Amino acid sequence: MRLVLYGCVSSILAIGVVLSAMHQRSNFYAASIYLSKSSACMMILLNMGLIISVLFGKALQTIFFGRLRAIEVEHLYERSWYAVTETCLAMTIFREEFDLQFIVVFTTLLFLKIFHWLCQDRVEYMEQSPTNRVTFHIRIVNLLALLLIIDSLLANHAINVTLTKGPNMMIMFGFEYTILICSILSIIGKYILNVIDMRSEQTWEGKSMYIFYLDLVTDFFKLVTYLVFFLYICFNYQLPLHIIRDVYVTFRSFVQKCRDLYRYRRATRNMNELYPNATAEDLASSSDSTCIICREEMQVVDIDNNQDVDENPEAAAYRPESDQNLDQPKILPCGHIFHFHCLRSWLERQQTCPTCRRSVLVDSKYFDLY
Repeated sequence: MRLVLYGCVSSILAIGVVLSAMHQRSNFYAASIYLSKSSACMMILLNMGLIISVLFGKALQTIFFGRLRAIEVEHLYERSWYAVTETCLAMTIFREEFDLQFIVVFTTLLFLKIFHWLCQDRVEYMEQSPTNRVTFHIRIVNLLALLLIIDSLLANHAINVTLTKGPNMMIMFGFEYTILICSILSIIGKYILNVIDMRSEQTWEGKSMYIFYLDLVTDFFKLVTYLVFFLYICFNYQLPLHIIRDVYVTFRSFVQKCRDLYRYRRATRNMNELYPNATAEDLASSSDSTCIICREEMQVVDIDNNQDVDENPEAAAYRPESDQNLDQPKILPCGHIFHFHCLRSWLERQQTCPTCRRSVLVDSKYFDLY
């Protein structure tokens, strides 16, 4: 209701200043010059342009997303305020070039960022939604392709302007559009992985690792882009305070992912050797034979030739991982027991015991359970 009222008042003011200019000047060109020279008229017209942009965005939102969820609206407000604040800091560097073009280009950038954020939330929501209609896939695929094309064209334009005219404000927007390209490619990759997972009859165990590698590559390219822009601005302008936080956060995220990847590889390098199979006695002596990861009962699984695992535990412990039964209970160094596939999925995210939080990364090959 408030938006409607605000739009009506803005429209009346915009129509009023245009009619007033046409009445006071003899032709359209003279009226245009009058409007462009008047600060008050320009503010009213820019405000009307903002209203038109909001209405256009609402229409696109209805077409591609329909009704937004509460969490999506909350994310939009948080990210939009941060983007505006970041741009205000960037204006201190390009304050001599602040003009109408800057406002238009920034509005376009914020407009595109909003749709990138919505795409990201919707693709992540695919994992929680039990079913997604065909119309959802048609809309999201078309929007992702459209955003990728627009990002590429605008980034190419901004970079060409910078190379032709030298250092100017367009380098900042070229950098922003390059970051958006990295983001949209990551979103497209996650959408493809979600679709593959949805079409699989069984749970796709390796999906989380593909997402992890995708995030790792995305962080790497974002970090390179941030560093290139940071150095370029330092050499041609001044210290870009507005991206120091982004550089630090991206760098920390990339380093953390590299560390997690190393720990994961170390923890799963030879799971059959590091985490022996549980025997029937182990399960019987355990206080609870339920796997706390999947909440299902654990049972000792037969090995080849219908022999029980508890008859030959040492041989079972060194079986090739490809031949390992996914429901086979495994013992961690701390003594807690979990399904093989549950443990492997857990170790993709954390390298600690789900029960006691003790690290599973031990140097010794064997350990004493009691």
